[in-house]
Amino acid sequence: MRLKVENPFGTILFEKFRKKCGAILPVSMGVLVTVTSVVAGPNIGIPEPEFNFGRAAQHAVLSHRFKITSTGDDTLVINKIVPGCGCTKAPLSDSVLAPGEETILELFFSTKSFRGIVNKSTYLETNISDEKYYIKFEAELLPEPDTVKPIHLSPSRLDVSQFKPKVRKKAKFWIHNTDSVDYRIKVIDYADKVFDIKMPELIPAHDSAWGGVIVKDDYIETEFEHSITFEVDDGSGLRYSLPVKRMYKVRK
Repeated sequence: MRLKVENPFGTILFEKFRKKCGAILPVSMGVLVTVTSVVAGPNIGIPEPEFNFGRAAQHAVLSHRFKITSTGDDTLVINKIVPGCGCTKAPLSDSVLAPGEETILELFFSTKSFRGIVNKSTYLETNISDEKYYIKFEAELLPEPDTVKPIHLSPSRLDVSQFKPKVRKKAKFWIHNTDSVDYRIKVIDYADKVFDIKMPELIPAHDSAWGGVIVKDDYIETEFEHSITFEVDDGSGLRYSLPVKRMYKVRK
């Protein structure tokens, strides 16, 4: 436990650590006392252990980044990551974290020929204990994504590949609203280190609006598969994910 006492004459720090602690301290005569607990040993924090991709096409790849934080007072070591199936990959930026440090686990889900609601999980093994720490995701995979209502995308899989020396870094897609009411769009996630996006804020009733992807210069000569996830304000939190793929096959 760390006790911090502040008054007009200076600041005095008292430190005493225990694995589990609690305290009730009086506040009087203008003295401010704050108490913070510190977990002894390594510990892990996953602020968002679950993610919903929403509706998406089959035979594509969806991606999402999960943040992992070292919340204890000793080094956190992630010894192993076990994907739920062969359809999932989960590379980790850094497996050894000092107290307070963060890393990113980027999950890639190959939708293959799955259909309907799909739930998958990946777990982490650490130096904390034998306990497994899970991250989970869900997607609704559509055999005919261009026929769903109230929103559908065209194309349902965005390709920004380059096969000729002339640089190709942009691709456009359309969001179609087949309903009789307007829908506002909220972007939930995309690979912002790899590409920029342009998204409409509103899709008018019985109308369409376009969006776009612009590959960043550092990724022009690379190949990748990521996705854009957005939500519509239909009252139910309905989400859609657009797969974004780039192949780079240019002869030099």
